[in-house]
Amino acid sequence: MLSLKRQFFDHLAEVTGSVPDLVAAKVAGLPLFLRERYQFGHTRLFGQSFLLALEQGTPESATPGEYEKHADTLRTQAGEPVVLVLAALPSYVRNRMVRCGLPFIVPGSQIFIPTALIDLRERFRQPKPKAGKPLTPAAQCVLLYHLQRQPLENLPLREIAERIGYSPVMLTKVKAELLAAELCEPKRIGRSVALHFTTAGRQLWDAARPLLSSPVAKTVWIQGEKPGHPALQAGLTALSRRTMIADDRLPTFALQSEVFQVNLERGNFRGCPGPEDADLKMEVWAYNPQLFADNGSVDPLSLFLSLHNFPDERVQQQLELLINEFPW
Repeated sequence: MLSLKRQFFDHLAEVTGSVPDLVAAKVAGLPLFLRERYQFGHTRLFGQSFLLALEQGTPESATPGEYEKHADTLRTQAGEPVVLVLAALPSYVRNRMVRCGLPFIVPGSQIFIPTALIDLRERFRQPKPKAGKPLTPAAQCVLLYHLQRQPLENLPLREIAERIGYSPVMLTKVKAELLAAELCEPKRIGRSVALHFTTAGRQLWDAARPLLSSPVAKTVWIQGEKPGHPALQAGLTALSRRTMIADDRLPTFALQSEVFQVNLERGNFRGCPGPEDADLKMEVWAYNPQLFADNGSVDPLSLFLSLHNFPDERVQQQLELLINEFPW
C-alpha cells in the first residue's frame, strides 16, 4: 500500500499537473499526542505557503471538534496556515470541517483549501477486495467469535468446534475459507491443527470486511407480544441502545433460522403480510446471534453488518461511530 505522503504527491500531480516540494518541518511546543499523530512539512500549494500535517499510521478518525483543536494548536505554534492530510474522512466529519472552513486533503479523494482549491467530488477509494467468495455464515461466525467473545488463536479445531457448536468437519471447511482469504494460517500444535490469525483487532476486521455479509437471511413481520429469550434486540432497536439514533416504530428482534422455524411451527409467532398490521419485526439470522449476545442485544459487529446498507445517512454515521468506539 502506498504511504499517505506518496498518495498526497500522486493526487496533487493529478489535480495540478505538478508535484509540490515538501520540506520536513518541526513544530516546537506541541503536545506529545500531536507529535505522535502527525508528520509535518512545509510546502507551497497554489502559490501559498502551508504547514502540512500528515497523519501517521492508521489512527481512528477524530471528531470534527478534535480536528479543529489540532489545527488551531498547530496554527498557533507554527504561525502559518495549516492543512491536515488525512487517510480517510467520514462524510459527517468532512461536512462539519467544511462548514468550519478547516482545510484538509484526503489523498485520492478530496481537497478543501478555501483560499486555494476546493475539490469535494465523491471519489472514495474502495478497499481492494480479496480473491474468492464472501465468507460463509459459519466462517463469519468463527471470525466474529474470535474478535468479540474469546480469542481462538492457537486453539485446536476440535476445541473451536465445541465452543461454537459446529462439527469438526464444518471447522475444517471454515479453516479452508479463512486460509484462502489470507486471514489466518495453519499452525501445528502437537498432533492438532490450530489457527493463527495474520492480524488482530481492528486490522483483522478491516482485512475481513470486504468478505463479510449481513447475517440477516430474511425479515418477517410478526403479530403478538415482544418475544423473550432467546430472541435478541436487533436492527434499529439495538442501535438505539448503543447510539443517539432513535428506534423504529416497530421493535426489531433476531433469532437463528432453526429456532425461528421451531417457534413458528409451535404457534408462538403469528406472521402477517406487512408492517401495517405487525407488532414487531423479526430478523431471521444465518448464524446463532446468542453466541455473541450482549445484554439482551445482538453483538455490535453483526449489528453493523446487518445495517450497513441502510439508506439513512444518520444511521450510517452512528454505525461508523459504533465501529470506531468498539474496544478492539
